[in-house]
Amino acid sequence: MQLMSKLIGYIAPAIGFLATVTGMLGPSRLPNETGISAITPFGWTSAGIAATSLCVALFTVYRRETDLAAARAELDRVRSVVFVEIGDALTQLDNVLRYAALMPFTTTPAVPAEGLEKASNSGEHKPSRSRDIDLRSEETITRLEKLYLNPTASLKGPYIPSVVPFGTDVVRPSMMVIVEEASRASRMFETAVQKYAAKAMSVDMIEFASAIVRSAFLKHLMSLRDNWERRSAMEDSSNARSLNFRFLNSGITGGYTKDYLFLLDNMDHLQELLNKAK
Repeated sequence: MQLMSKLIGYIAPAIGFLATVTGMLGPSRLPNETGISAITPFGWTSAGIAATSLCVALFTVYRRETDLAAARAELDRVRSVVFVEIGDALTQLDNVLRYAALMPFTTTPAVPAEGLEKASNSGEHKPSRSRDIDLRSEETITRLEKLYLNPTASLKGPYIPSVVPFGTDVVRPSMMVIVEEASRASRMFETAVQKYAAKAMSVDMIEFASAIVRSAFLKHLMSLRDNWERRSAMEDSSNARSLNFRFLNSGITGGYTKDYLFLLDNMDHLQELLNKAK
């Protein structure tokens, strides 16, 4: 099909040149005649070749426009797929951070329902989901800075599973939920970039998605269990407070508040690009 398209592209100018040469071989019109009867055989031949050249040229333009339209449709289809995949990756990582923000209320038995309502409430807004939490708010950051992580802590009721990301998962310890789900988010970003970077992602989109994958804080989340084991073995302790093993600012590289906010910045920029592209 591509070879045929290329050949047709060469045929039109070739036929046009042939029409010119044919017209040069003899007179196109009789000097003593008028109208159609004045056209000589050479003239009719030249006109026929020129008409053929015009038809081929018009067909070439039509095929080119058809191919371009098909290419644009395919690109739009690929973009719609990549936008969904990038959006799913952003949602996955966002859920990990919201899960952590709710841990003070979902991993302790002390009035978690009231705590969850306080964590989710914003003014007069009645909490209905983890999206009501402002991950940048001073209250949320303070809560995360005071959150001590322990590899044995798991979700404890009563709480509303639909409000808490991964809320039905009570088998895995909460630290492992963060580690494994953050790792899954990282793989989702990497897969999308590898598959679609050359086709459907803008330079800015690739830049922010790659920045998220390389983020020091995302790497910190994925390494929580390993960091716990190293620090616990070094200090010969399994007490999160004595180890100073906090979600933020525990002294672990990549785990500082500034790293957390930098990750949020890149997530926000990427989400903004997705919203504009849709």
